[in-house]
Amino acid sequence: MPELPEVETIKNQIAPHLPLKVKSVAYSDVSGSLIKDKEFSPKGKELTGIERQGKVLLFKFGPELITISGLGMSGGWRVSPTKVKEKHTHVQLSCEKENGEKIFLAYVDPRRFGNLHFFKPEGAAKWLTRLGADVSKPEFTPQYIYERCQKHPGKVIKAFLLEQNHFAGVGNYMASEICAHAGVLPDRLNSTITNEDAKKLWQATQIVLEGTVSTGGTTFSGGYKDTTGSQGEGVKNLVVFYQEVCRLCDRTKVIKTILKGRGTYHCPRCQK
Repeated sequence: MPELPEVETIKNQIAPHLPLKVKSVAYSDVSGSLIKDKEFSPKGKELTGIERQGKVLLFKFGPELITISGLGMSGGWRVSPTKVKEKHTHVQLSCEKENGEKIFLAYVDPRRFGNLHFFKPEGAAKWLTRLGADVSKPEFTPQYIYERCQKHPGKVIKAFLLEQNHFAGVGNYMASEICAHAGVLPDRLNSTITNEDAKKLWQATQIVLEGTVSTGGTTFSGGYKDTTGSQGEGVKNLVVFYQEVCRLCDRTKVIKTILKGRGTYHCPRCQK
């Protein structure tokens, strides 16, 4: 599913087109399964800004109204000068730029595991309290990692990294890659994570983010696409996830396990 680098890429591609005046909105027949809250309609509103928090996008309509977009397993946004006719387009905003140019902003989601929330300020603020520190922002520090691990000593580190109420933005491939770059076995209990381990996990997160954001995110088979419908190239930077041989030591066979129901990859030589 789209993780922080993929969502950041989409945000960065939409931002240069703003502000946009929303002239009309079209919904698919099954869009109701995606729209969880609808405290306002974007029709007639001005889309003034876009931000990202963890793995969700925040579309800002004027000073108070916010649409929160979670992409689920296969969701994404498209930007096009003509109406988006891609299959599984569920919400399409027909917009106008300041110079009068028409542009379309469409949400596409084949598997429909994503979600959309059209919130007034109170609803948005309440919803966002479910997210922990965004791992790309200053509040995410080695000390934050260590303290969270100490509060939940019985959990295993790789699965713990996936919990958005602690580490907003991390998904499955990122968690495996972070553990690999930190030299930490994915099934280690949080109680064994030292201050030094926490520092390594923080540094590893920065390495993973740098490699994937700079290449437009990571696309696996049938997965994420950016706003142009293109695939990300971050897969070339992966060191253990979906790899046969560890790309850190270049000689050890990567082991795949199922940890808490998720495919997990590690190098038995590089990770302890």
